[in-house]
Amino acid sequence: MLQSWKEVLPGDHYRVETNGLLHSFDQRVITLLYQPLIGIEAASLYFTLWQEVEFLEEHLTHHHLMGSMNLSLDRILKARKKLEAVGLLESLKKKEAAPGQFVYRLEPPLTPNRFFKDGFLNLFLYRQIGAREYKRLAELFAVHRVNTADYEDVSASFDEVFKSVPASETIDERNNVKTEGSWAHRATSPKIGLKTHFDFKQMMTYLSDAIVEEDALTEDVRQAIDKLAFVYRTEPYDMSKAVQAAALHTGEVDIDALRKEVRDFYLLEHGADEMPALYERRQPESQREFTEKEPQTEEEQLIAWYERNSPYQLLEALGQGSKPAAPDLRLIENLMFDTKINPGVINVLIDYISQVNDHKLNKAFVEKVAAQWARANVTTVRQAMNYAREEQKKRKQTKKSPATRAPASARTSARKEHQEVIPEWMKRPKKTEKQTKENEEAVKQRAKWLEDYLNQI
Repeated sequence: MLQSWKEVLPGDHYRVETNGLLHSFDQRVITLLYQPLIGIEAASLYFTLWQEVEFLEEHLTHHHLMGSMNLSLDRILKARKKLEAVGLLESLKKKEAAPGQFVYRLEPPLTPNRFFKDGFLNLFLYRQIGAREYKRLAELFAVHRVNTADYEDVSASFDEVFKSVPASETIDERNNVKTEGSWAHRATSPKIGLKTHFDFKQMMTYLSDAIVEEDALTEDVRQAIDKLAFVYRTEPYDMSKAVQAAALHTGEVDIDALRKEVRDFYLLEHGADEMPALYERRQPESQREFTEKEPQTEEEQLIAWYERNSPYQLLEALGQGSKPAAPDLRLIENLMFDTKINPGVINVLIDYISQVNDHKLNKAFVEKVAAQWARANVTTVRQAMNYAREEQKKRKQTKKSPATRAPASARTSARKEHQEVIPEWMKRPKKTEKQTKENEEAVKQRAKWLEDYLNQI
């Protein structure tokens, strides 16, 4: 749950406008293609704002929006951010206005053709609904045209139907018609924005000028590379190979061919039919503290473990080696997609919440903490651990009486008995009984250290 009062208040005003025309067909696209990604509340917010486009002369308040949707401001803000993340909404806030004044600009969704060729949103839709449902939707939006090879064009031309305008009537009266703004049009669907961008400069050092010139990297190509690198976690060297392969014959980068090259490389590395999962990613090299040097202290060892392991592996560790539950994986996937928090920071966040919340990953609580860390721009593991330590300090300070501290103490004792934070045995498939006991002891020692780290003030 977000702390909405930091960004918007119920009394703040807003107006709604659209970036071009919205059609009734857009409702179908948003319901079937976008709603599985953003959820029903975000889709409902889009449709609600759509109905308020005509209220240009009125100053609507967010209190009105809360009443019309029967939702809290926190949930409305969360839904708004999801719309912004997928490119369906642009939110503008007037500087130093009291009360706050917002303009919510609705963007048209991608057409089905562009959505299924996007290489970004369609991939997340595939992972959300599965291969069977994805295939059904793709077929639902497919256009089957009649083969017109044996047909001839018998359409009438303009001058066959209409007479020319007399010269005396060709005086352009349009300049006398004064209008503000521009005429309604169909806007181009916006591109999805990423907070972290691909290192094009490094990639250019690997490209051969004989195959690909810098001019071939148009804005559309760069956008495609940015998204493909994010989805498939492609390094500049590997991306340069894919770009050269996609431009080998023409000198121009074919985006469809580029997408196929990157996907094929990923499948080659990870196995057939395996699509990339956000929860399997690890801390980016640029945000790691221990890439070349080895950790010396226990704290540094813990930092290195968070950096070198994925959230999936952390859930395995917390579950004592069992396969993570699907709801937990979806929760982490949504966190990484919505907040763009680094995997190492996600590890600290999940481990911290497991410590303080009696091993329970409550969705609302996890999302609340994740949003708070995202706003604080926590990017490294050490920052996350320090932030968690400060949060633990604040939690203790808010406890006012011994009666409220006693249950927490009891839960702490329970956690010391059961917590399995960093199991060494998960790195090897088979263990002897002696090795298992030694690893269990190591796990308990490291778990105890993490508990002491969080509780130390």
